[in-house]
Amino acid sequence: MIVEALQWAFTPAPSWARRAGYLKELIAIQAQYGRWRRQWAPHLHESKDAIRAAMAHCATRRHAMVYGSGPLLDIPLADLAAHFERVTLVDVAHLWPARLAARRFPNIRLVTRDISGVAQGLLAGVAQGADGPPRPKPNLPQDHASVDFLVSANVMSQLAVTPLRFLSRRMDLSRDAALQFAADIARAHLEHLLQFDATCCLITDTRREFLSRDGAVQKTEEQLPGIVLPPHDRSWDWEIAPPGEVSPEYSVRARMLSVTILPQNDGQGRQNGAG
Repeated sequence: MIVEALQWAFTPAPSWARRAGYLKELIAIQAQYGRWRRQWAPHLHESKDAIRAAMAHCATRRHAMVYGSGPLLDIPLADLAAHFERVTLVDVAHLWPARLAARRFPNIRLVTRDISGVAQGLLAGVAQGADGPPRPKPNLPQDHASVDFLVSANVMSQLAVTPLRFLSRRMDLSRDAALQFAADIARAHLEHLLQFDATCCLITDTRREFLSRDGAVQKTEEQLPGIVLPPHDRSWDWEIAPPGEVSPEYSVRARMLSVTILPQNDGQGRQNGAG
């Protein structure tokens, strides 16, 4: 707890990231990795390999951008720095371990941004007494035309988690409204990725399974209900929460997909890299 408190105190972060809970969530992810690094290792390896494989599709290598760079656990940072003229890491905040790792490469920069486009609306809506969540409004970065490679790193299904936690303490939000909000954010994120004329590597979980100690699946939750993804290149399971993390009685396993989306080609629209 002392380490987490120090991170909260000394991590540079905008006020909206602190007030809405984004910084707290980022610190919690780093702490969770510290507890379960062995169990997470296969997933982190698969994520890095998926990014490397998608990177190979890039005909030009001016600029790589990573959405949801976080603690950089799942990002092959050295490979990106070596293959692209510049690399931009985008997240709601950047903890000091990530900042120090990025400093090793002169062509890497850190950008603080709310990629869902709801953070400011959350705070404004609560202040003004809104009775529902804001609409997601992800904006293209000014330098989007220079991006040849875009990564969405294990963030798509999680974009609504912190906003919903924030809203649940401040307004009476029905389950249907919460599910709709989560779906709207995920759909807006996918549409946003498709606006880039770049090779895109989308890594996301699509389903979570709750397993008893004997390995039997007790419950399944879809993470992207109603969202149709392009065909995936590869899939794997992530033991995201071993017994003792969420409950002593069960563990949580995430079903992961990696999708490579190629840029527009001769007016034919976007195609999956596996095809």
